[in-house]
Amino acid sequence: MKLLVCLALLTGVCGGSRVLMVLPLGSASHKNILTPLAEALGARGHDVVIASLHASSAANSSRSYTDLVAADAWETIRKVTGGFDVFKMREASGGRDVNSEVMKKIVRNLPEYCDAFLRDSGVQSAWATKPDLILLPAFMNECGLALVHKFKAPFIYVTTSGLTPWTADLLGNPENPAYIPNQYLSYGAHMSLWERTFNTIVRLASPYLRRQLVLNRLDGVVQRFLGDPTVSLTEVEKNVSLVMVNSHYSLGHPRPLMPNVVEVGAMHCRPARPLQDAQLRHFLDSSPVPVVLFSLGSHIRSEQLPTAVLHSLVAAFGRLPYRIVWKWEGGAIADLPSNVMTRAWLPQQDVLGHERVRAFLTHGGLLSLQEAVYHNVPIVGLPLMSDQPLNVRQAVTLGLGVGLTLETLTEKAVYQAIRSVVEKEDYRRRVEERSQLLRHQDSLPLDRAVYWTEHILRFGGGQHLRSAAVDMPLYQYLLLDVAGVLVTVAVLLLLLLWSALRALMRLLVRTSKKVAANLVTALRTHVKLQ
Repeated sequence: MKLLVCLALLTGVCGGSRVLMVLPLGSASHKNILTPLAEALGARGHDVVIASLHASSAANSSRSYTDLVAADAWETIRKVTGGFDVFKMREASGGRDVNSEVMKKIVRNLPEYCDAFLRDSGVQSAWATKPDLILLPAFMNECGLALVHKFKAPFIYVTTSGLTPWTADLLGNPENPAYIPNQYLSYGAHMSLWERTFNTIVRLASPYLRRQLVLNRLDGVVQRFLGDPTVSLTEVEKNVSLVMVNSHYSLGHPRPLMPNVVEVGAMHCRPARPLQDAQLRHFLDSSPVPVVLFSLGSHIRSEQLPTAVLHSLVAAFGRLPYRIVWKWEGGAIADLPSNVMTRAWLPQQDVLGHERVRAFLTHGGLLSLQEAVYHNVPIVGLPLMSDQPLNVRQAVTLGLGVGLTLETLTEKAVYQAIRSVVEKEDYRRRVEERSQLLRHQDSLPLDRAVYWTEHILRFGGGQHLRSAAVDMPLYQYLLLDVAGVLVTVAVLLLLLLWSALRALMRLLVRTSKKVAANLVTALRTHVKLQ
C-alpha cells in the first residue's frame, strides 16, 4: 500500500502541470520564441502543448512537448494572403509601404483567420482538457483568449518584440513617451520636440486602435464559437498574470519594468552545436577565408526575390573574396558562383557560432539579430517588412553593422557593405561589447522564463504582482486630482494672502490717515497757542 502511494505521488510530481501555448496567427519565427520554453518545461515534467499554424521542424523530433498544427487554418490564410509574399505585396503598394499592405491583409480578414483556427480539427484536442496555464503572443493572436475564457485559466502574454503599449497598460507599467519611443516608430531615446509630440499621440492612440480593430472584431467570432454572448476579450485580457518581453536593454532602450514584466530577450539563443550536415561542415571548416551567412528567416523565401535583386546578389557574391552560405529554398540558381553553398534549411545558430563566420546578411528579424549578437557576428541588414527596418536601424545606431534597402540595392552596394562589415574591426568590437552585455545577466533568459512560468503555476495566477495603477482611473494615475487639490490650495492661500495684504494695507491707510489727522490737529493747536 505504501509503495502504491509513493508511486502515485511520484507520478503526480513527474506529471507536473498542463501548459498550453497558443499561436492562432503567429509566424514560424514567433513559435521559435516559445519552443525553447516548451522544451524546458517539458523536461521538468510539465505536460506542454503548442497549438499553432506551423509544425515544428524535423530538428525538434525529440521534443518534450505535444505539437498541434492547424493546417487547414493555415491554408485558409495562405489563400487569402497569397502566403504573405512580401515582394508581391511591395509591388502592390508601389514599393512605398509594404507594412500597410501586410496590415490590410491581416486586419481585414482577422475574424476569418480566428474562426478557422478555433474550428480547425488539428487543434481540437486543446479543448479536451483544462490547462493550468495558457501562454500566447500579445498582438494579433488575441483569438487565443477564447481558451482563456473557456477554461478560466491564468495566462501569460508573450510579446514577440518589445513591450507593447497595451500590455504595459494592462499591468500598470510606466511608459513615459518623453524617453520611451513607441516600438513602431523609428525614434531613439533622445527625441526632438516634434518626435516626442508624435510619440505621445501614437502612444495614446495605439491601445484604442487595437481595441477597435482587433479585440472588438474578434468578440463576435469567439461568442459564436463558444455559444456565449457575454464574452468580451477586452475584459478577459485584464486578468493577465504576467508578460514576458522578447527584449533586453543591451539591444534596445533601458526602461522601468514592473515585477510582472519580465525581459526574456534571446531566450532562444544557445551555444553552437557541431554541424550534422557533413558537406556544410566541410565547407566551413576548410574555408581559408571568412564566411558570410545569408538568410531571410523562416517566413520570407529567398526564391521570391525579384529577378534584378537576385542577379545583384549573385554577382556581388561572386566578386567577394569570401565563402557564402545561403538559405535558398528554390531550384538551382543559374551561374551560382563556386564560393556559394545553398541549403533549403540551415541550423542558423550553429552556423553563426562557427569560428569562420564573420558577417550575417539578414532581413533584420529580431530573433536573427539577437542570435547574431549572441554569437558575435556583425550584420548587413536588408529589412523588408514589419519591425525589421526599426531593428536594423537600431543595430546600425549601436554600430553592429550597416543597412541596405531593397529599393537602392545594387551589386556594388552589397559588395561594399559586406566587405566593410567583414574587414572593419570596429563592427566586430562593438558586437562583442553588446554580446557581453547580452550574456552577462543575473540569470539566463530561459531559466528566468521557466521560473516565472512555474511561479504563476504555483500561485494560480499573478494577482500578488498586480500594481494598484491598473485599477486607477487616468486622472488618479496622472495625479490630476492631486494637482487639482494643490492648485486649489495654492489659489486659496494666494487669495487669503491677498485678502490679508489688502486688509493690512487698508488698516495701514486708515491708521496713517488717522495719524496724519491727529498730527494736523496737534499742529493747529500748537499754532493757536502761539
